Amino acid sequence: MKRRDSGSGRQRDSTSEVALKILRYLDQNPHAADTVEGILEWWLLKQSIYEEEKVVKRALDEMVKRNLILVTRSSDARKHYRLNSRCIRDIRRMVREADKT
Repeated sequence: MKRRDSGSGRQRDSTSEVALKILRYLDQNPHAADTVEGILEWWLLKQSIYEEEKVVKRALDEMVKRNLILVTRSSDARKHYRLNSRCIRDIRRMVREADKT
């Protein structure tokens, strides 16, 4: 059977994604309980940040590997990232091309 409305499919996908985020949060915090507002403000935000952290780390690693950004370690051993100014033309070109799509 074909789906008539692709919008409803997207809605179902986003509903499933939110449900999984809530379940992941509850798996990590089995005694949690909150209102809709609290779930939005605390659970989903916290879970989204946790899940996004992995993506951000991979993106940073890729940009360092491509020499687009530079990484240094501070005295507390944390990594600090900054623009590689030698690559600014390439970076601007990449951003322009991405903005066209």
